[in-house]
Amino acid sequence: MDLLSRFDFFDPEVMRDPYPFFAQMRERAPLHYDTKLQAYLLSRHEDVSFALKNHALFSSTAIRMGGKLEEERMSVKEFQAASLFTTDPPVHTRMRGLISRSFTPKQINAMAPRVRELSRQLVTEMTARDEFDFMDALAAPLPVTIISEMLGIEPARRHDFKRWSDTLIDSGNESLQTGKTSERVEQCAQEMLAYIKVVAEERRRDPRGDLISLLVQDSDIAAALTPEEVNFFVTLLLVAGNETTTKLLGNALNALLRHPAPYEALRRDPSVAACAAVCEETMRYDSPIIGLFRRTTQEVELSGGKLPANTSVMTLVASANHDPRKFPEPERFDPTRDTTGLMSFGHGIHFCLGAPLTRLEAPVALRELMAQAPHLRFAPRQSLALDYGSSFFVRGPKTLWLQRH
Repeated sequence: MDLLSRFDFFDPEVMRDPYPFFAQMRERAPLHYDTKLQAYLLSRHEDVSFALKNHALFSSTAIRMGGKLEEERMSVKEFQAASLFTTDPPVHTRMRGLISRSFTPKQINAMAPRVRELSRQLVTEMTARDEFDFMDALAAPLPVTIISEMLGIEPARRHDFKRWSDTLIDSGNESLQTGKTSERVEQCAQEMLAYIKVVAEERRRDPRGDLISLLVQDSDIAAALTPEEVNFFVTLLLVAGNETTTKLLGNALNALLRHPAPYEALRRDPSVAACAAVCEETMRYDSPIIGLFRRTTQEVELSGGKLPANTSVMTLVASANHDPRKFPEPERFDPTRDTTGLMSFGHGIHFCLGAPLTRLEAPVALRELMAQAPHLRFAPRQSLALDYGSSFFVRGPKTLWLQRH
């Protein structure tokens, strides 16, 4: 069957299960050109790994999406522009050095008690109900609360931050399909920018030790940061510290409920280490990140062929994680497997700064869930054909209605 002729990132049926399409892509068209994205799709692990670790050949600066340079799309897309995602050294090195001060192993480990406390509270509230949407009750509020606390956002605005994050993530699909940005998305971007400007100014006058204070107080960085650039940073951290963990938790529960043997093994051994192994395999088996964009700086030869210079590339990390050349029997969900070479967090200098935070939050949340509600099943209202939304960048169920049994 020719699946490639039907492949469409914007088709909900395709995105419900893109892996058969990726498999055919790896074998038949490892440098597949997507006319809607106007970008080549790299699907093999070898090619994705090579592209992500060679920033001199595959640049993050001036990434092209839909045939337009990002700096030409500077209304709502301001939040995408001057960030860690779209810069190369030396700018990237300077920016990452600033933010990494809050993501050291010591500081992440220091957050473990708060993550456990919040996870326990959310699981207790969630499982007190006969039926519950796991995404709404635990997968979404846990990471958005933690990253909001790190940023120094007051609790009353966390709902707004989640709404802004979801809207801005979806805006990429919207603008690529229609060629324009809706008033709703523009309003969302302006609301967030206006709020961050106020908070940044407050932190300049009265620093509180949070991430926004760090951004605006650093003597080497603050002088060069405009309010828009502070907003870029905050949005990056919001999305990186929020969406990935939310989708990972949803994908993990979905995988466990559909694979009784690994689920039973986790019930027998619900340790944090076992929960971490489930999360690592989930990132491989059903990655919360589909792909990352780059731009070639010159003609590049890969295992799948040649790419022309100055062209957009989407590295399909989700496909790379299913490449049987790297991961034998990739369609088998096996938390005991060796996941070395996992591409979900990227590779090289752009390896996800928030990876340690996700790797703390998701296993701890799963451990608390197993402690209080080890026997779960899909609720009758939940269709087994899950709705994954419209994003071509992040992937996880919109809802996951469960009940205890």
